[in-house]
Amino acid sequence: MIYSMTGYGRGEASTNGMRVSAEVRTLNSRFFDFSFRASRTLQNYENELRELCRGRIQRGKLALSLVELRTSDAPPTARLDTAAAQRLARELSQLAKDLGLDGGVTLEHLLHFPELLVQVEDPTLSELLLRLAREATDAALTDLCRMRREEGNVLAADMSARLDIIESAVADVSRIQGDVPMRAVEKLRERVKRLSLPQAYDEYRLEMELAILADRLDISEELVRLRGHIEAFRKTLQSPEGVAGKRLEFLLQEMHREANTVGSKTSSLEISHLGVRMREEIERLREQVQNIE
Repeated sequence: MIYSMTGYGRGEASTNGMRVSAEVRTLNSRFFDFSFRASRTLQNYENELRELCRGRIQRGKLALSLVELRTSDAPPTARLDTAAAQRLARELSQLAKDLGLDGGVTLEHLLHFPELLVQVEDPTLSELLLRLAREATDAALTDLCRMRREEGNVLAADMSARLDIIESAVADVSRIQGDVPMRAVEKLRERVKRLSLPQAYDEYRLEMELAILADRLDISEELVRLRGHIEAFRKTLQSPEGVAGKRLEFLLQEMHREANTVGSKTSSLEISHLGVRMREEIERLREQVQNIE
């Protein structure tokens, strides 16, 4: 089973007139990259929530957004600093008088100064907010993982179909390859016979060079390795571990190298065309693997 790196999840948790809503979005990234945005009362819990997300998501750029909503039954988290408000009102009144401005200081003026609201230090309330934030985030991550798993299944089906194309091309190459090296050697031997060579040339050396040429044209080892990489790729797609992106990237790198070698060693035009087809499908697989965790 594989997971896509892109997805979206949403979750909520509530109690005692307090409700926390969490949204999680993930995008492609080679490593785990965490960003956090939250209401003022929840901003202190970034480290705890990062570790929670890190435990569920291994790779990808993850953005977590938290919003706290309250009803009138919820306990207060802030109080008005009355003394500071009185001092500010006097200072503003004096400033207006000094500048010759009309009108007095109103409540609307004071509301523009957020520092007049002081955070209530209540350990019980802080623990409650953290619990709600964790529950909402965990629910959002569960929703996110469901979406990533569904998209991963779609990607796995597409990649399996492309593996079938590559496997078919490998079978065709194996069928065509059979006597290609020997035919190339026989063709070269006929050319040598038509040359005006001295009677005393070393026939043993010529046969040795022809044998070396036949060995260089042999691609059976590359085909065996290609089949092995394809089988390993299929097993990785079905692995229950979930985190498979880096392993699939490595296997594709090896498959591309073997396909390149097949195309460069053969003297058959048909096999060269099959090699191009394999490399095309491998590149398409590589694009898909960039989306896998």
